[in-house]
Amino acid sequence: MAISDKIFYNQASAAKLGWDPSWFGARGFNDILINNIKQFQRENNLNPDGLCGPMTYVRICTEREASYEISGEPIDGNSIIVNDTPVAIDWDKVVNLKEPGNLALPTSCFRSVTKRRRYPTMVVTHWDAALSAHSCYKILKKRGISSHFAIDNDGTIYQLVDPQHIGWHAGNTRVNNTSIGIDFSNAYYMKYQNYYRKRGFGMRPVITDSVVHGVKLGDHLGYYDVQLDAYKALLKCLLNHYNIEARCPLDETGNTKREVEISAAQGNFKGVVSHYHLTNRKIDCAGLDINKLLREIEDGN
Repeated sequence: MAISDKIFYNQASAAKLGWDPSWFGARGFNDILINNIKQFQRENNLNPDGLCGPMTYVRICTEREASYEISGEPIDGNSIIVNDTPVAIDWDKVVNLKEPGNLALPTSCFRSVTKRRRYPTMVVTHWDAALSAHSCYKILKKRGISSHFAIDNDGTIYQLVDPQHIGWHAGNTRVNNTSIGIDFSNAYYMKYQNYYRKRGFGMRPVITDSVVHGVKLGDHLGYYDVQLDAYKALLKCLLNHYNIEARCPLDETGNTKREVEISAAQGNFKGVVSHYHLTNRKIDCAGLDINKLLREIEDGN
């Protein structure tokens, strides 16, 4: 791609997402900005093409946000909103769409379904590569996409979209049409460990043995126990309400599969999956043993 085309791309990206060249230490849309973006991308294991696309935007937002604290106190609650109606959930830290301090995404970020009742058959689990549910919300809103729920570092479940509507989270229309999206707040990279410690969340668990698509990943940040408990409570609520099967893709040994599941990628799987089950271009949620968590739900743990 010619330099002029890259400059045009970055100008359009900035206009859409709301960033400016100073975020990358440049003063304008020029070759210096392109080189600075490339350097940032190399430092963050991204494709160094000099373009501030969606993944680079997420990473630069996370870098900038690591320098200040997100405000917002969790609100006690025990329901989510489904088809504009409260549905009970066995979890005391929920901010649904009707509560003060909610993080409801605008209708431009999802497809409204109003003329029929929607019955999702699959739950897709992501991590947001951001530092908090609030930062996840801001990034989704800027990009015009959506997940239905975000699980914050302290276990607060923020509802972003009513599951009656179709979220844009999977990068796959067939999957979006049949699924509900859940995002774990997790910046993934080890360099953000101090952010969590300094803000009182404690040291985030580190996963050292992740293998996805046959490739061993480097050490990365995992999931707080309280996040996993919130996730199980949310899954229990959604699976019961929609009669979704409590199963996930399994390998030949009966453990959570760590590569693409074709039926999930086609939107036909009934159960709970990670984003990496849909495409070999994704690695979230590496280290999340969905099968184990589903068995714990069945056992009442």
